[in-house]
Amino acid sequence: MRTLLDWDALGFDLMGTVATEAQALAMIAESRPDVVVTELALAAGTGLALIHQAKTAAPETTFVILAAEADFETAQAAIALGVAAFLKRSEKPAVLRGAFSQLRQTLNQKRAQTANWTVLQQYYKQSLPVMQASFYAALIDGQINEAAIDAYRRDYQIALNGSFYTCLVIHTSTTLLPARVDPMLLRTQVLQQARAFFEPLWPLAAFSYLGNTVMAVQLVAATDVRALTDDADRFCQEAKSKLAAAVTIGVGAAVSRLLDLPRAYRGARTAVSYRSLYGAGKVINIKEIAPHELADFSPLTDTALSALFRQIHVGPEEAIEEAVAAYLTHLGQTAQHMPQHTVVVNELISALYRFAANNRLHVPALTDNLKTLYQTLPESSPASLHQWLSATCLALNSQLALARDTTSAVMIHDAQEYVRVHYQEESLGLKDVCASLGVSHSYFFSTLFKRETGVSFITYLTEFRMDRAARLLLETTEQSQVIGRLCGYTDPNYFSLVFKKHFGNSPTVYRSGMAVASY
Repeated sequence: MRTLLDWDALGFDLMGTVATEAQALAMIAESRPDVVVTELALAAGTGLALIHQAKTAAPETTFVILAAEADFETAQAAIALGVAAFLKRSEKPAVLRGAFSQLRQTLNQKRAQTANWTVLQQYYKQSLPVMQASFYAALIDGQINEAAIDAYRRDYQIALNGSFYTCLVIHTSTTLLPARVDPMLLRTQVLQQARAFFEPLWPLAAFSYLGNTVMAVQLVAATDVRALTDDADRFCQEAKSKLAAAVTIGVGAAVSRLLDLPRAYRGARTAVSYRSLYGAGKVINIKEIAPHELADFSPLTDTALSALFRQIHVGPEEAIEEAVAAYLTHLGQTAQHMPQHTVVVNELISALYRFAANNRLHVPALTDNLKTLYQTLPESSPASLHQWLSATCLALNSQLALARDTTSAVMIHDAQEYVRVHYQEESLGLKDVCASLGVSHSYFFSTLFKRETGVSFITYLTEFRMDRAARLLLETTEQSQVIGRLCGYTDPNYFSLVFKKHFGNSPTVYRSGMAVASY
């Protein structure tokens, strides 16, 4: 057998040869070869008996019979045992080489298929958690129907199969964060902590959905929701102490079918939204939220908003903070149920947006995010809502002040430019400047001018004319009365009086004195 063919050339490694059936079985059990070539007649035993026993010990091994003679009955028995080839020893070497070469190709194909199948199995196992999360997300979204549920259970290895189910929605606040903590990292930590806490206690599936951690929990009885609520309360406390995270958990109602889980999820989602009324960092069971009516509800009056906007206009920061606190206190007293709270908060967003638009202000947290604000702000915790409203009002106040400063600076610059062009006109006064600027209140502009420049308008006009007169006295040979007229003074005596009061000398002495100093 060893010298029958050039086994290396055919791609086979010859592991050894034995003479008896027992020896062959021992080697097959130990080495698990790819191929066993056996004769029909062995020193002790037969080839067919060997194959029959070896198939049990090594079902993946391929068997070839090399017979001295071939009879029909023996060939049939070999085929029944699944022998890959039944060859006559007397065949030409070329025929034998061809048979084993074909066998080698078959083994290579089989090995490649096995390798591919192994890769697919590994990919399936790695992808299974993602597929399961996708299944549960589609389930609570109502996208799984009854006809498909059994196939999903089988293919995605869905383990939940109890008498009752419910949902937990775990919300981690992104505003009440520890310093320098990334919100996404904290959510991931909360998810990991929630798995470690709940999985030993309840059969469940945990996944992320719409920015929250959702748990589909299997129950024995509908009354188990009470015990689950107690466990959820303990987890909120644990998340606060271990992660410094403000975690709110909404607990849905119990349902009897997995396909009814969307109803449990909606209840849990509604419950967690009540953190805007009850505060973050606690568990809220949908069954514990009292039914309510909206018949007696009246939104906040304009007076409440007007008081807030008045402080945004005038400041200072401390007064704005007090106005924000007063408004939110009034809001809490007026809107005592979630639908009412949503209406009032959305009205607040709209009012703030109109205020910003009417005053041409740009506050990104308000003006660039309106759709998201309508969706998320009503569900924010009281602390988060307070933080957002305070920051928005302060930003509006700051931008108003900046806009006023910018407008004032432009107006003062334009007034000074008007003086530079018209200072030679004797009748030039504050009313002329106000008329050119489109300002109807001279008193207001006079006050603004003095605040921005440090001097009154009349003082500024006089100083401007005196500076021009002094330059003309030094740079020209014109008489002082001519220079006076060029600077808006038609009365020479009055010009001389004003000049002397400003410089301490008359125009003539000023010119001669500067000339002597220059000499």
